[in-house]
Amino acid sequence: MSSIIPSRPNDPERRTGGGLQRHGAAAPLHRRGAMDLSTGQPLRQECWDAMGQGVRDRLLQRAGNVIEWWATQDGADPSGRSMAVVFGDRALCVAEPRVNTEHKPVYALVSYVLDPGSFKNAAIDHRPLPAGARPASKGPSAGPAAPDLGLDARARGILGNLPPKAQELLQAPFLGGQRVLRCDWYYEGREHQLSMFMLYLAGARDVTVATGTKVVPVGHTEATAHWSLTCRRASVVKRVGA
Repeated sequence: MSSIIPSRPNDPERRTGGGLQRHGAAAPLHRRGAMDLSTGQPLRQECWDAMGQGVRDRLLQRAGNVIEWWATQDGADPSGRSMAVVFGDRALCVAEPRVNTEHKPVYALVSYVLDPGSFKNAAIDHRPLPAGARPASKGPSAGPAAPDLGLDARARGILGNLPPKAQELLQAPFLGGQRVLRCDWYYEGREHQLSMFMLYLAGARDVTVATGTKVVPVGHTEATAHWSLTCRRASVVKRVGA
């Protein structure tokens, strides 16, 4: 069995030039969508172990020091093979099951190679009061139409679960015309607690990633869930396999 251990959470920050800041045009805040939990499905470690050693080694080699990762069964693969995402200090890497021209099972690897010196981060400790303890909300004010960043409805719904600051920081690099080329997410846990969460947005010039945990305390709902997140942004040097 092969295991994969994320590096210490402060490793990338020691090389950054500063904190992650919001700037420029306002990012759209999305309506919260469903975050369902599947029962009876293998967790990420089991799915990772089911992949070939060669694929795992290539992912780890390309990614560098691992910040976060996941593996899950690929619903589009007839054989139920795993796909995996590894985010490290050198690259965001994705391995997806495919078949080659001889119809033999292979893996396609896509890497967003990152500039290690460009990493910026922001810690988000979101602790809203339960609904009954908060002043009545006036609701969102009308504003200009949200820009099309290349996100589908499902992605916007997942983003909508995150604290507003996290949504803004994740989308900020894509407000000036850069489109999201890839977006994906994964989480594990129970109904009222996610022990692991990761979502990434990848473009031609930037990658943004949110990692962390979520808790719905007693007396709270999904709307007032507590999140502990780190949002990271890094510049893309090149794309390999994309």
